Amino acid sequence: VVVLLILAFAYSKLNETNEKAITNAQNRTVLLTVLSHIRADLLAAYQGLNNFLLTPEKIEYKKKVQLLIQNTINTSQQLQDKPFSRDTLVAEKAALLKVKLATLHNEIQHLFSIRLDSARLYPSLAVAAEYMRPNRVKMNSLMGIVKYEMQQDETIKTAPDVYETFINTRYLWGKMLSNFRIYLANRTGFFDQHLLTRQEEDLVIRYKELNKSLTALTTLAEQGRLGFESTYAVKEMKAASELWFEGFTRIKVIHHSDNWRLDALIMKNKITPTLDGIVILLSDLEKTASVSAEEDFISFKKLGKAQNNLLWIIAILGIIFVVIIILSLDSFIFKPITQVVSALKSEALGKKGEIIPLVKSQEAYDLVSAFSEMSRQVHLRQSELEHRALHDALTALPNRTLLLDRMEHDINTAKRESQQLCLLMLDLDRFKEVNDTLGHSVGDQLLIILGERLTRVLRDVDTVARFGGDEFAILLPHTDGQQAKKIAEKILAALKDVVLIEGIELYITASIGIAVYPQHCASVQDLLRLADIAMYVAKRNKTGFEVYRADDDENSLSRLSLTNALRDALDNNLLDVYYQPVINIKKNKIVGVEALSRWFHPELGTIPPDTFISLAEQTGIINELTYRVLEQSISRLMQWHKLNADLYVAVNISVYSFREPLFVSHIRQILEKFNFPYEKLTLEITEGAMMENPLQAVDILSELRQMGVKLAVDDFGTGYSSMAYLKQLPIHELKIDKSFVLGLHEDKSDEAIVRSTIELAHNLNLRVVAEGVETETAWELLQQFDCDVAQGYYMSKPKSAEDIERQLTDESGKQVK
Repeated sequence: VVVLLILAFAYSKLNETNEKAITNAQNRTVLLTVLSHIRADLLAAYQGLNNFLLTPEKIEYKKKVQLLIQNTINTSQQLQDKPFSRDTLVAEKAALLKVKLATLHNEIQHLFSIRLDSARLYPSLAVAAEYMRPNRVKMNSLMGIVKYEMQQDETIKTAPDVYETFINTRYLWGKMLSNFRIYLANRTGFFDQHLLTRQEEDLVIRYKELNKSLTALTTLAEQGRLGFESTYAVKEMKAASELWFEGFTRIKVIHHSDNWRLDALIMKNKITPTLDGIVILLSDLEKTASVSAEEDFISFKKLGKAQNNLLWIIAILGIIFVVIIILSLDSFIFKPITQVVSALKSEALGKKGEIIPLVKSQEAYDLVSAFSEMSRQVHLRQSELEHRALHDALTALPNRTLLLDRMEHDINTAKRESQQLCLLMLDLDRFKEVNDTLGHSVGDQLLIILGERLTRVLRDVDTVARFGGDEFAILLPHTDGQQAKKIAEKILAALKDVVLIEGIELYITASIGIAVYPQHCASVQDLLRLADIAMYVAKRNKTGFEVYRADDDENSLSRLSLTNALRDALDNNLLDVYYQPVINIKKNKIVGVEALSRWFHPELGTIPPDTFISLAEQTGIINELTYRVLEQSISRLMQWHKLNADLYVAVNISVYSFREPLFVSHIRQILEKFNFPYEKLTLEITEGAMMENPLQAVDILSELRQMGVKLAVDDFGTGYSSMAYLKQLPIHELKIDKSFVLGLHEDKSDEAIVRSTIELAHNLNLRVVAEGVETETAWELLQQFDCDVAQGYYMSKPKSAEDIERQLTDESGKQVK
């Protein structure tokens, strides 16, 4: 009774503390959930705001941001409606949070209005409109007056030098206006800091030339060689041009300040500080939850000490109680149980057990029952373990161990009875896409369904085993090659039926390889190997199934041998790098080289680049090969810069390089190792490589561009990138694919494509390289189209490093020491 009273008291205290802790935990959970929602909406709103700043024409970004900010305001209201709002500190911070969110809402609305109004967005446009436009209009009007009077007076005949001076002045004025428009477009569109500086310098030069020409006209006016209206107009033109140039000077100051674009200023000075304040408030509220949790922990700790004291009291009472119990148990239970155990041991040893005494004890009876149940459970678990050891956990099909055992047994039986048997290796096509796209749970369900289908198609004597991953092995005893083909056809037909998983329809195909005993081999391992080779042949040829042929084994060994040879060549630095000159079309001078890897096999001769590059990609050594080519070519360029300091090197990058997380770091390490100028390295990436994962490609290319490395789109025109996507890429150069250049002199379509591509690239401020120039006609057409540089057999085939060095020596007249 005493123990029960103590336990009742302890239980009431524990229950009271527990209920309070649960209530506090529920309140904390609600608080943290609300704060989490606000954080998530703020993050999404911030991302949407950045998207809106990039593409304000997409109204859905604006609507999304407005909706998310309104959601945060509505959600913050919940902080004042929940039980925890009775906490004064929480209530004050919740009210302040709501105010700050409303402030953020107003600031974002202001940003929207600024971003959608280009005149307010760019202060320089307002200066151009209010200050420069009137002087431009006045200037054009005055030039029109002069031109009209000169035409009336036939100045071109009577004073050609005067007319020529005026025409030059008008040309310089028009050139200044054109350059100014391009300058504005660069600052507000495709911004390039170096180009902006050059454009400003060019405008200053143009103005000096214009002012000089206007001075010449003024002198002619003072000499009385101009008409009455022209004399007045020239004086006004000089004043108007000075005012116009003063406006340009103001715009230049704006463009070099932080105020050149107001939306960025609003983001920096208003929205970002407001967001930071909101985040601090959210963190403070989360700390409030942490303090509440600590208080609950302290309460439990105090309760634990009290419970500990109670336990000591219970322990002392328990010892007294146990002594009494032991004395009773020894008399009524332990002695009878000892007799029962002795009898069970005798039975376990196979001896006739002693007669179990009749005990009027429920405990002894329960002990005997427990031993019986334990024995039964041991046998059941043993059976289950044996099943797990021999069967696949996912599909419940036989696993590799059971398959090998049955193969050994069936081969011995076939040998004894002079029978044949077949082994089929089945591999699902594109199963990795299912896992990557829909998740491994869908892939697991698919494997289970396919395992059931295979079992239904085959005989009871056949064995279907999951060999690993998406690969299945099928053992067909008493079966020849022809019968195995028919069974393979039945299997492929069964797999063609659509598989419906979680409402998704999947169409699955497979590749099957067939090996026959004893026709092809006589051992278990050889049968597995040959069936696997046949399966890969079926997958490569897309034939569904193939029976093993000796030639397939030779090809497999040959490919393995070539792969090993490639690894050996890479490890021992036996791969060469050749260089194809890149020629400036206007100057007809070498400005760069493209590094091309070459492999001269001691027995097979020259291995085509497509062959060993493909091998390198498949075996995972493509990045090592790329870094080796980079190091070797950059080392050469460091020497050749003594002959031609402007020379750059271009290196092709595989799509597999984009999948390596440390790719950019390796590039930086190589450049720093040789202290090589970043801007003298051009990395060429195909359209297909960029479009495989566009977001990842843009991130990597942006990081490389920030380093200063030049970037080129290789084989342009053969991929599927849109012009809109191309505009967003941080690239410097387009390489027109040789398939368009080779037919320049024959196909008008190729000519139109090449011409329009060059114009497009120049409008985007990109350099153009034409590949595959093999004829003089193509060279001349590219000159007409204003192409920048070219490479091809017409100028030079790829050369060894020594030949390139000799060519550079001849051009410069220097020697490399």
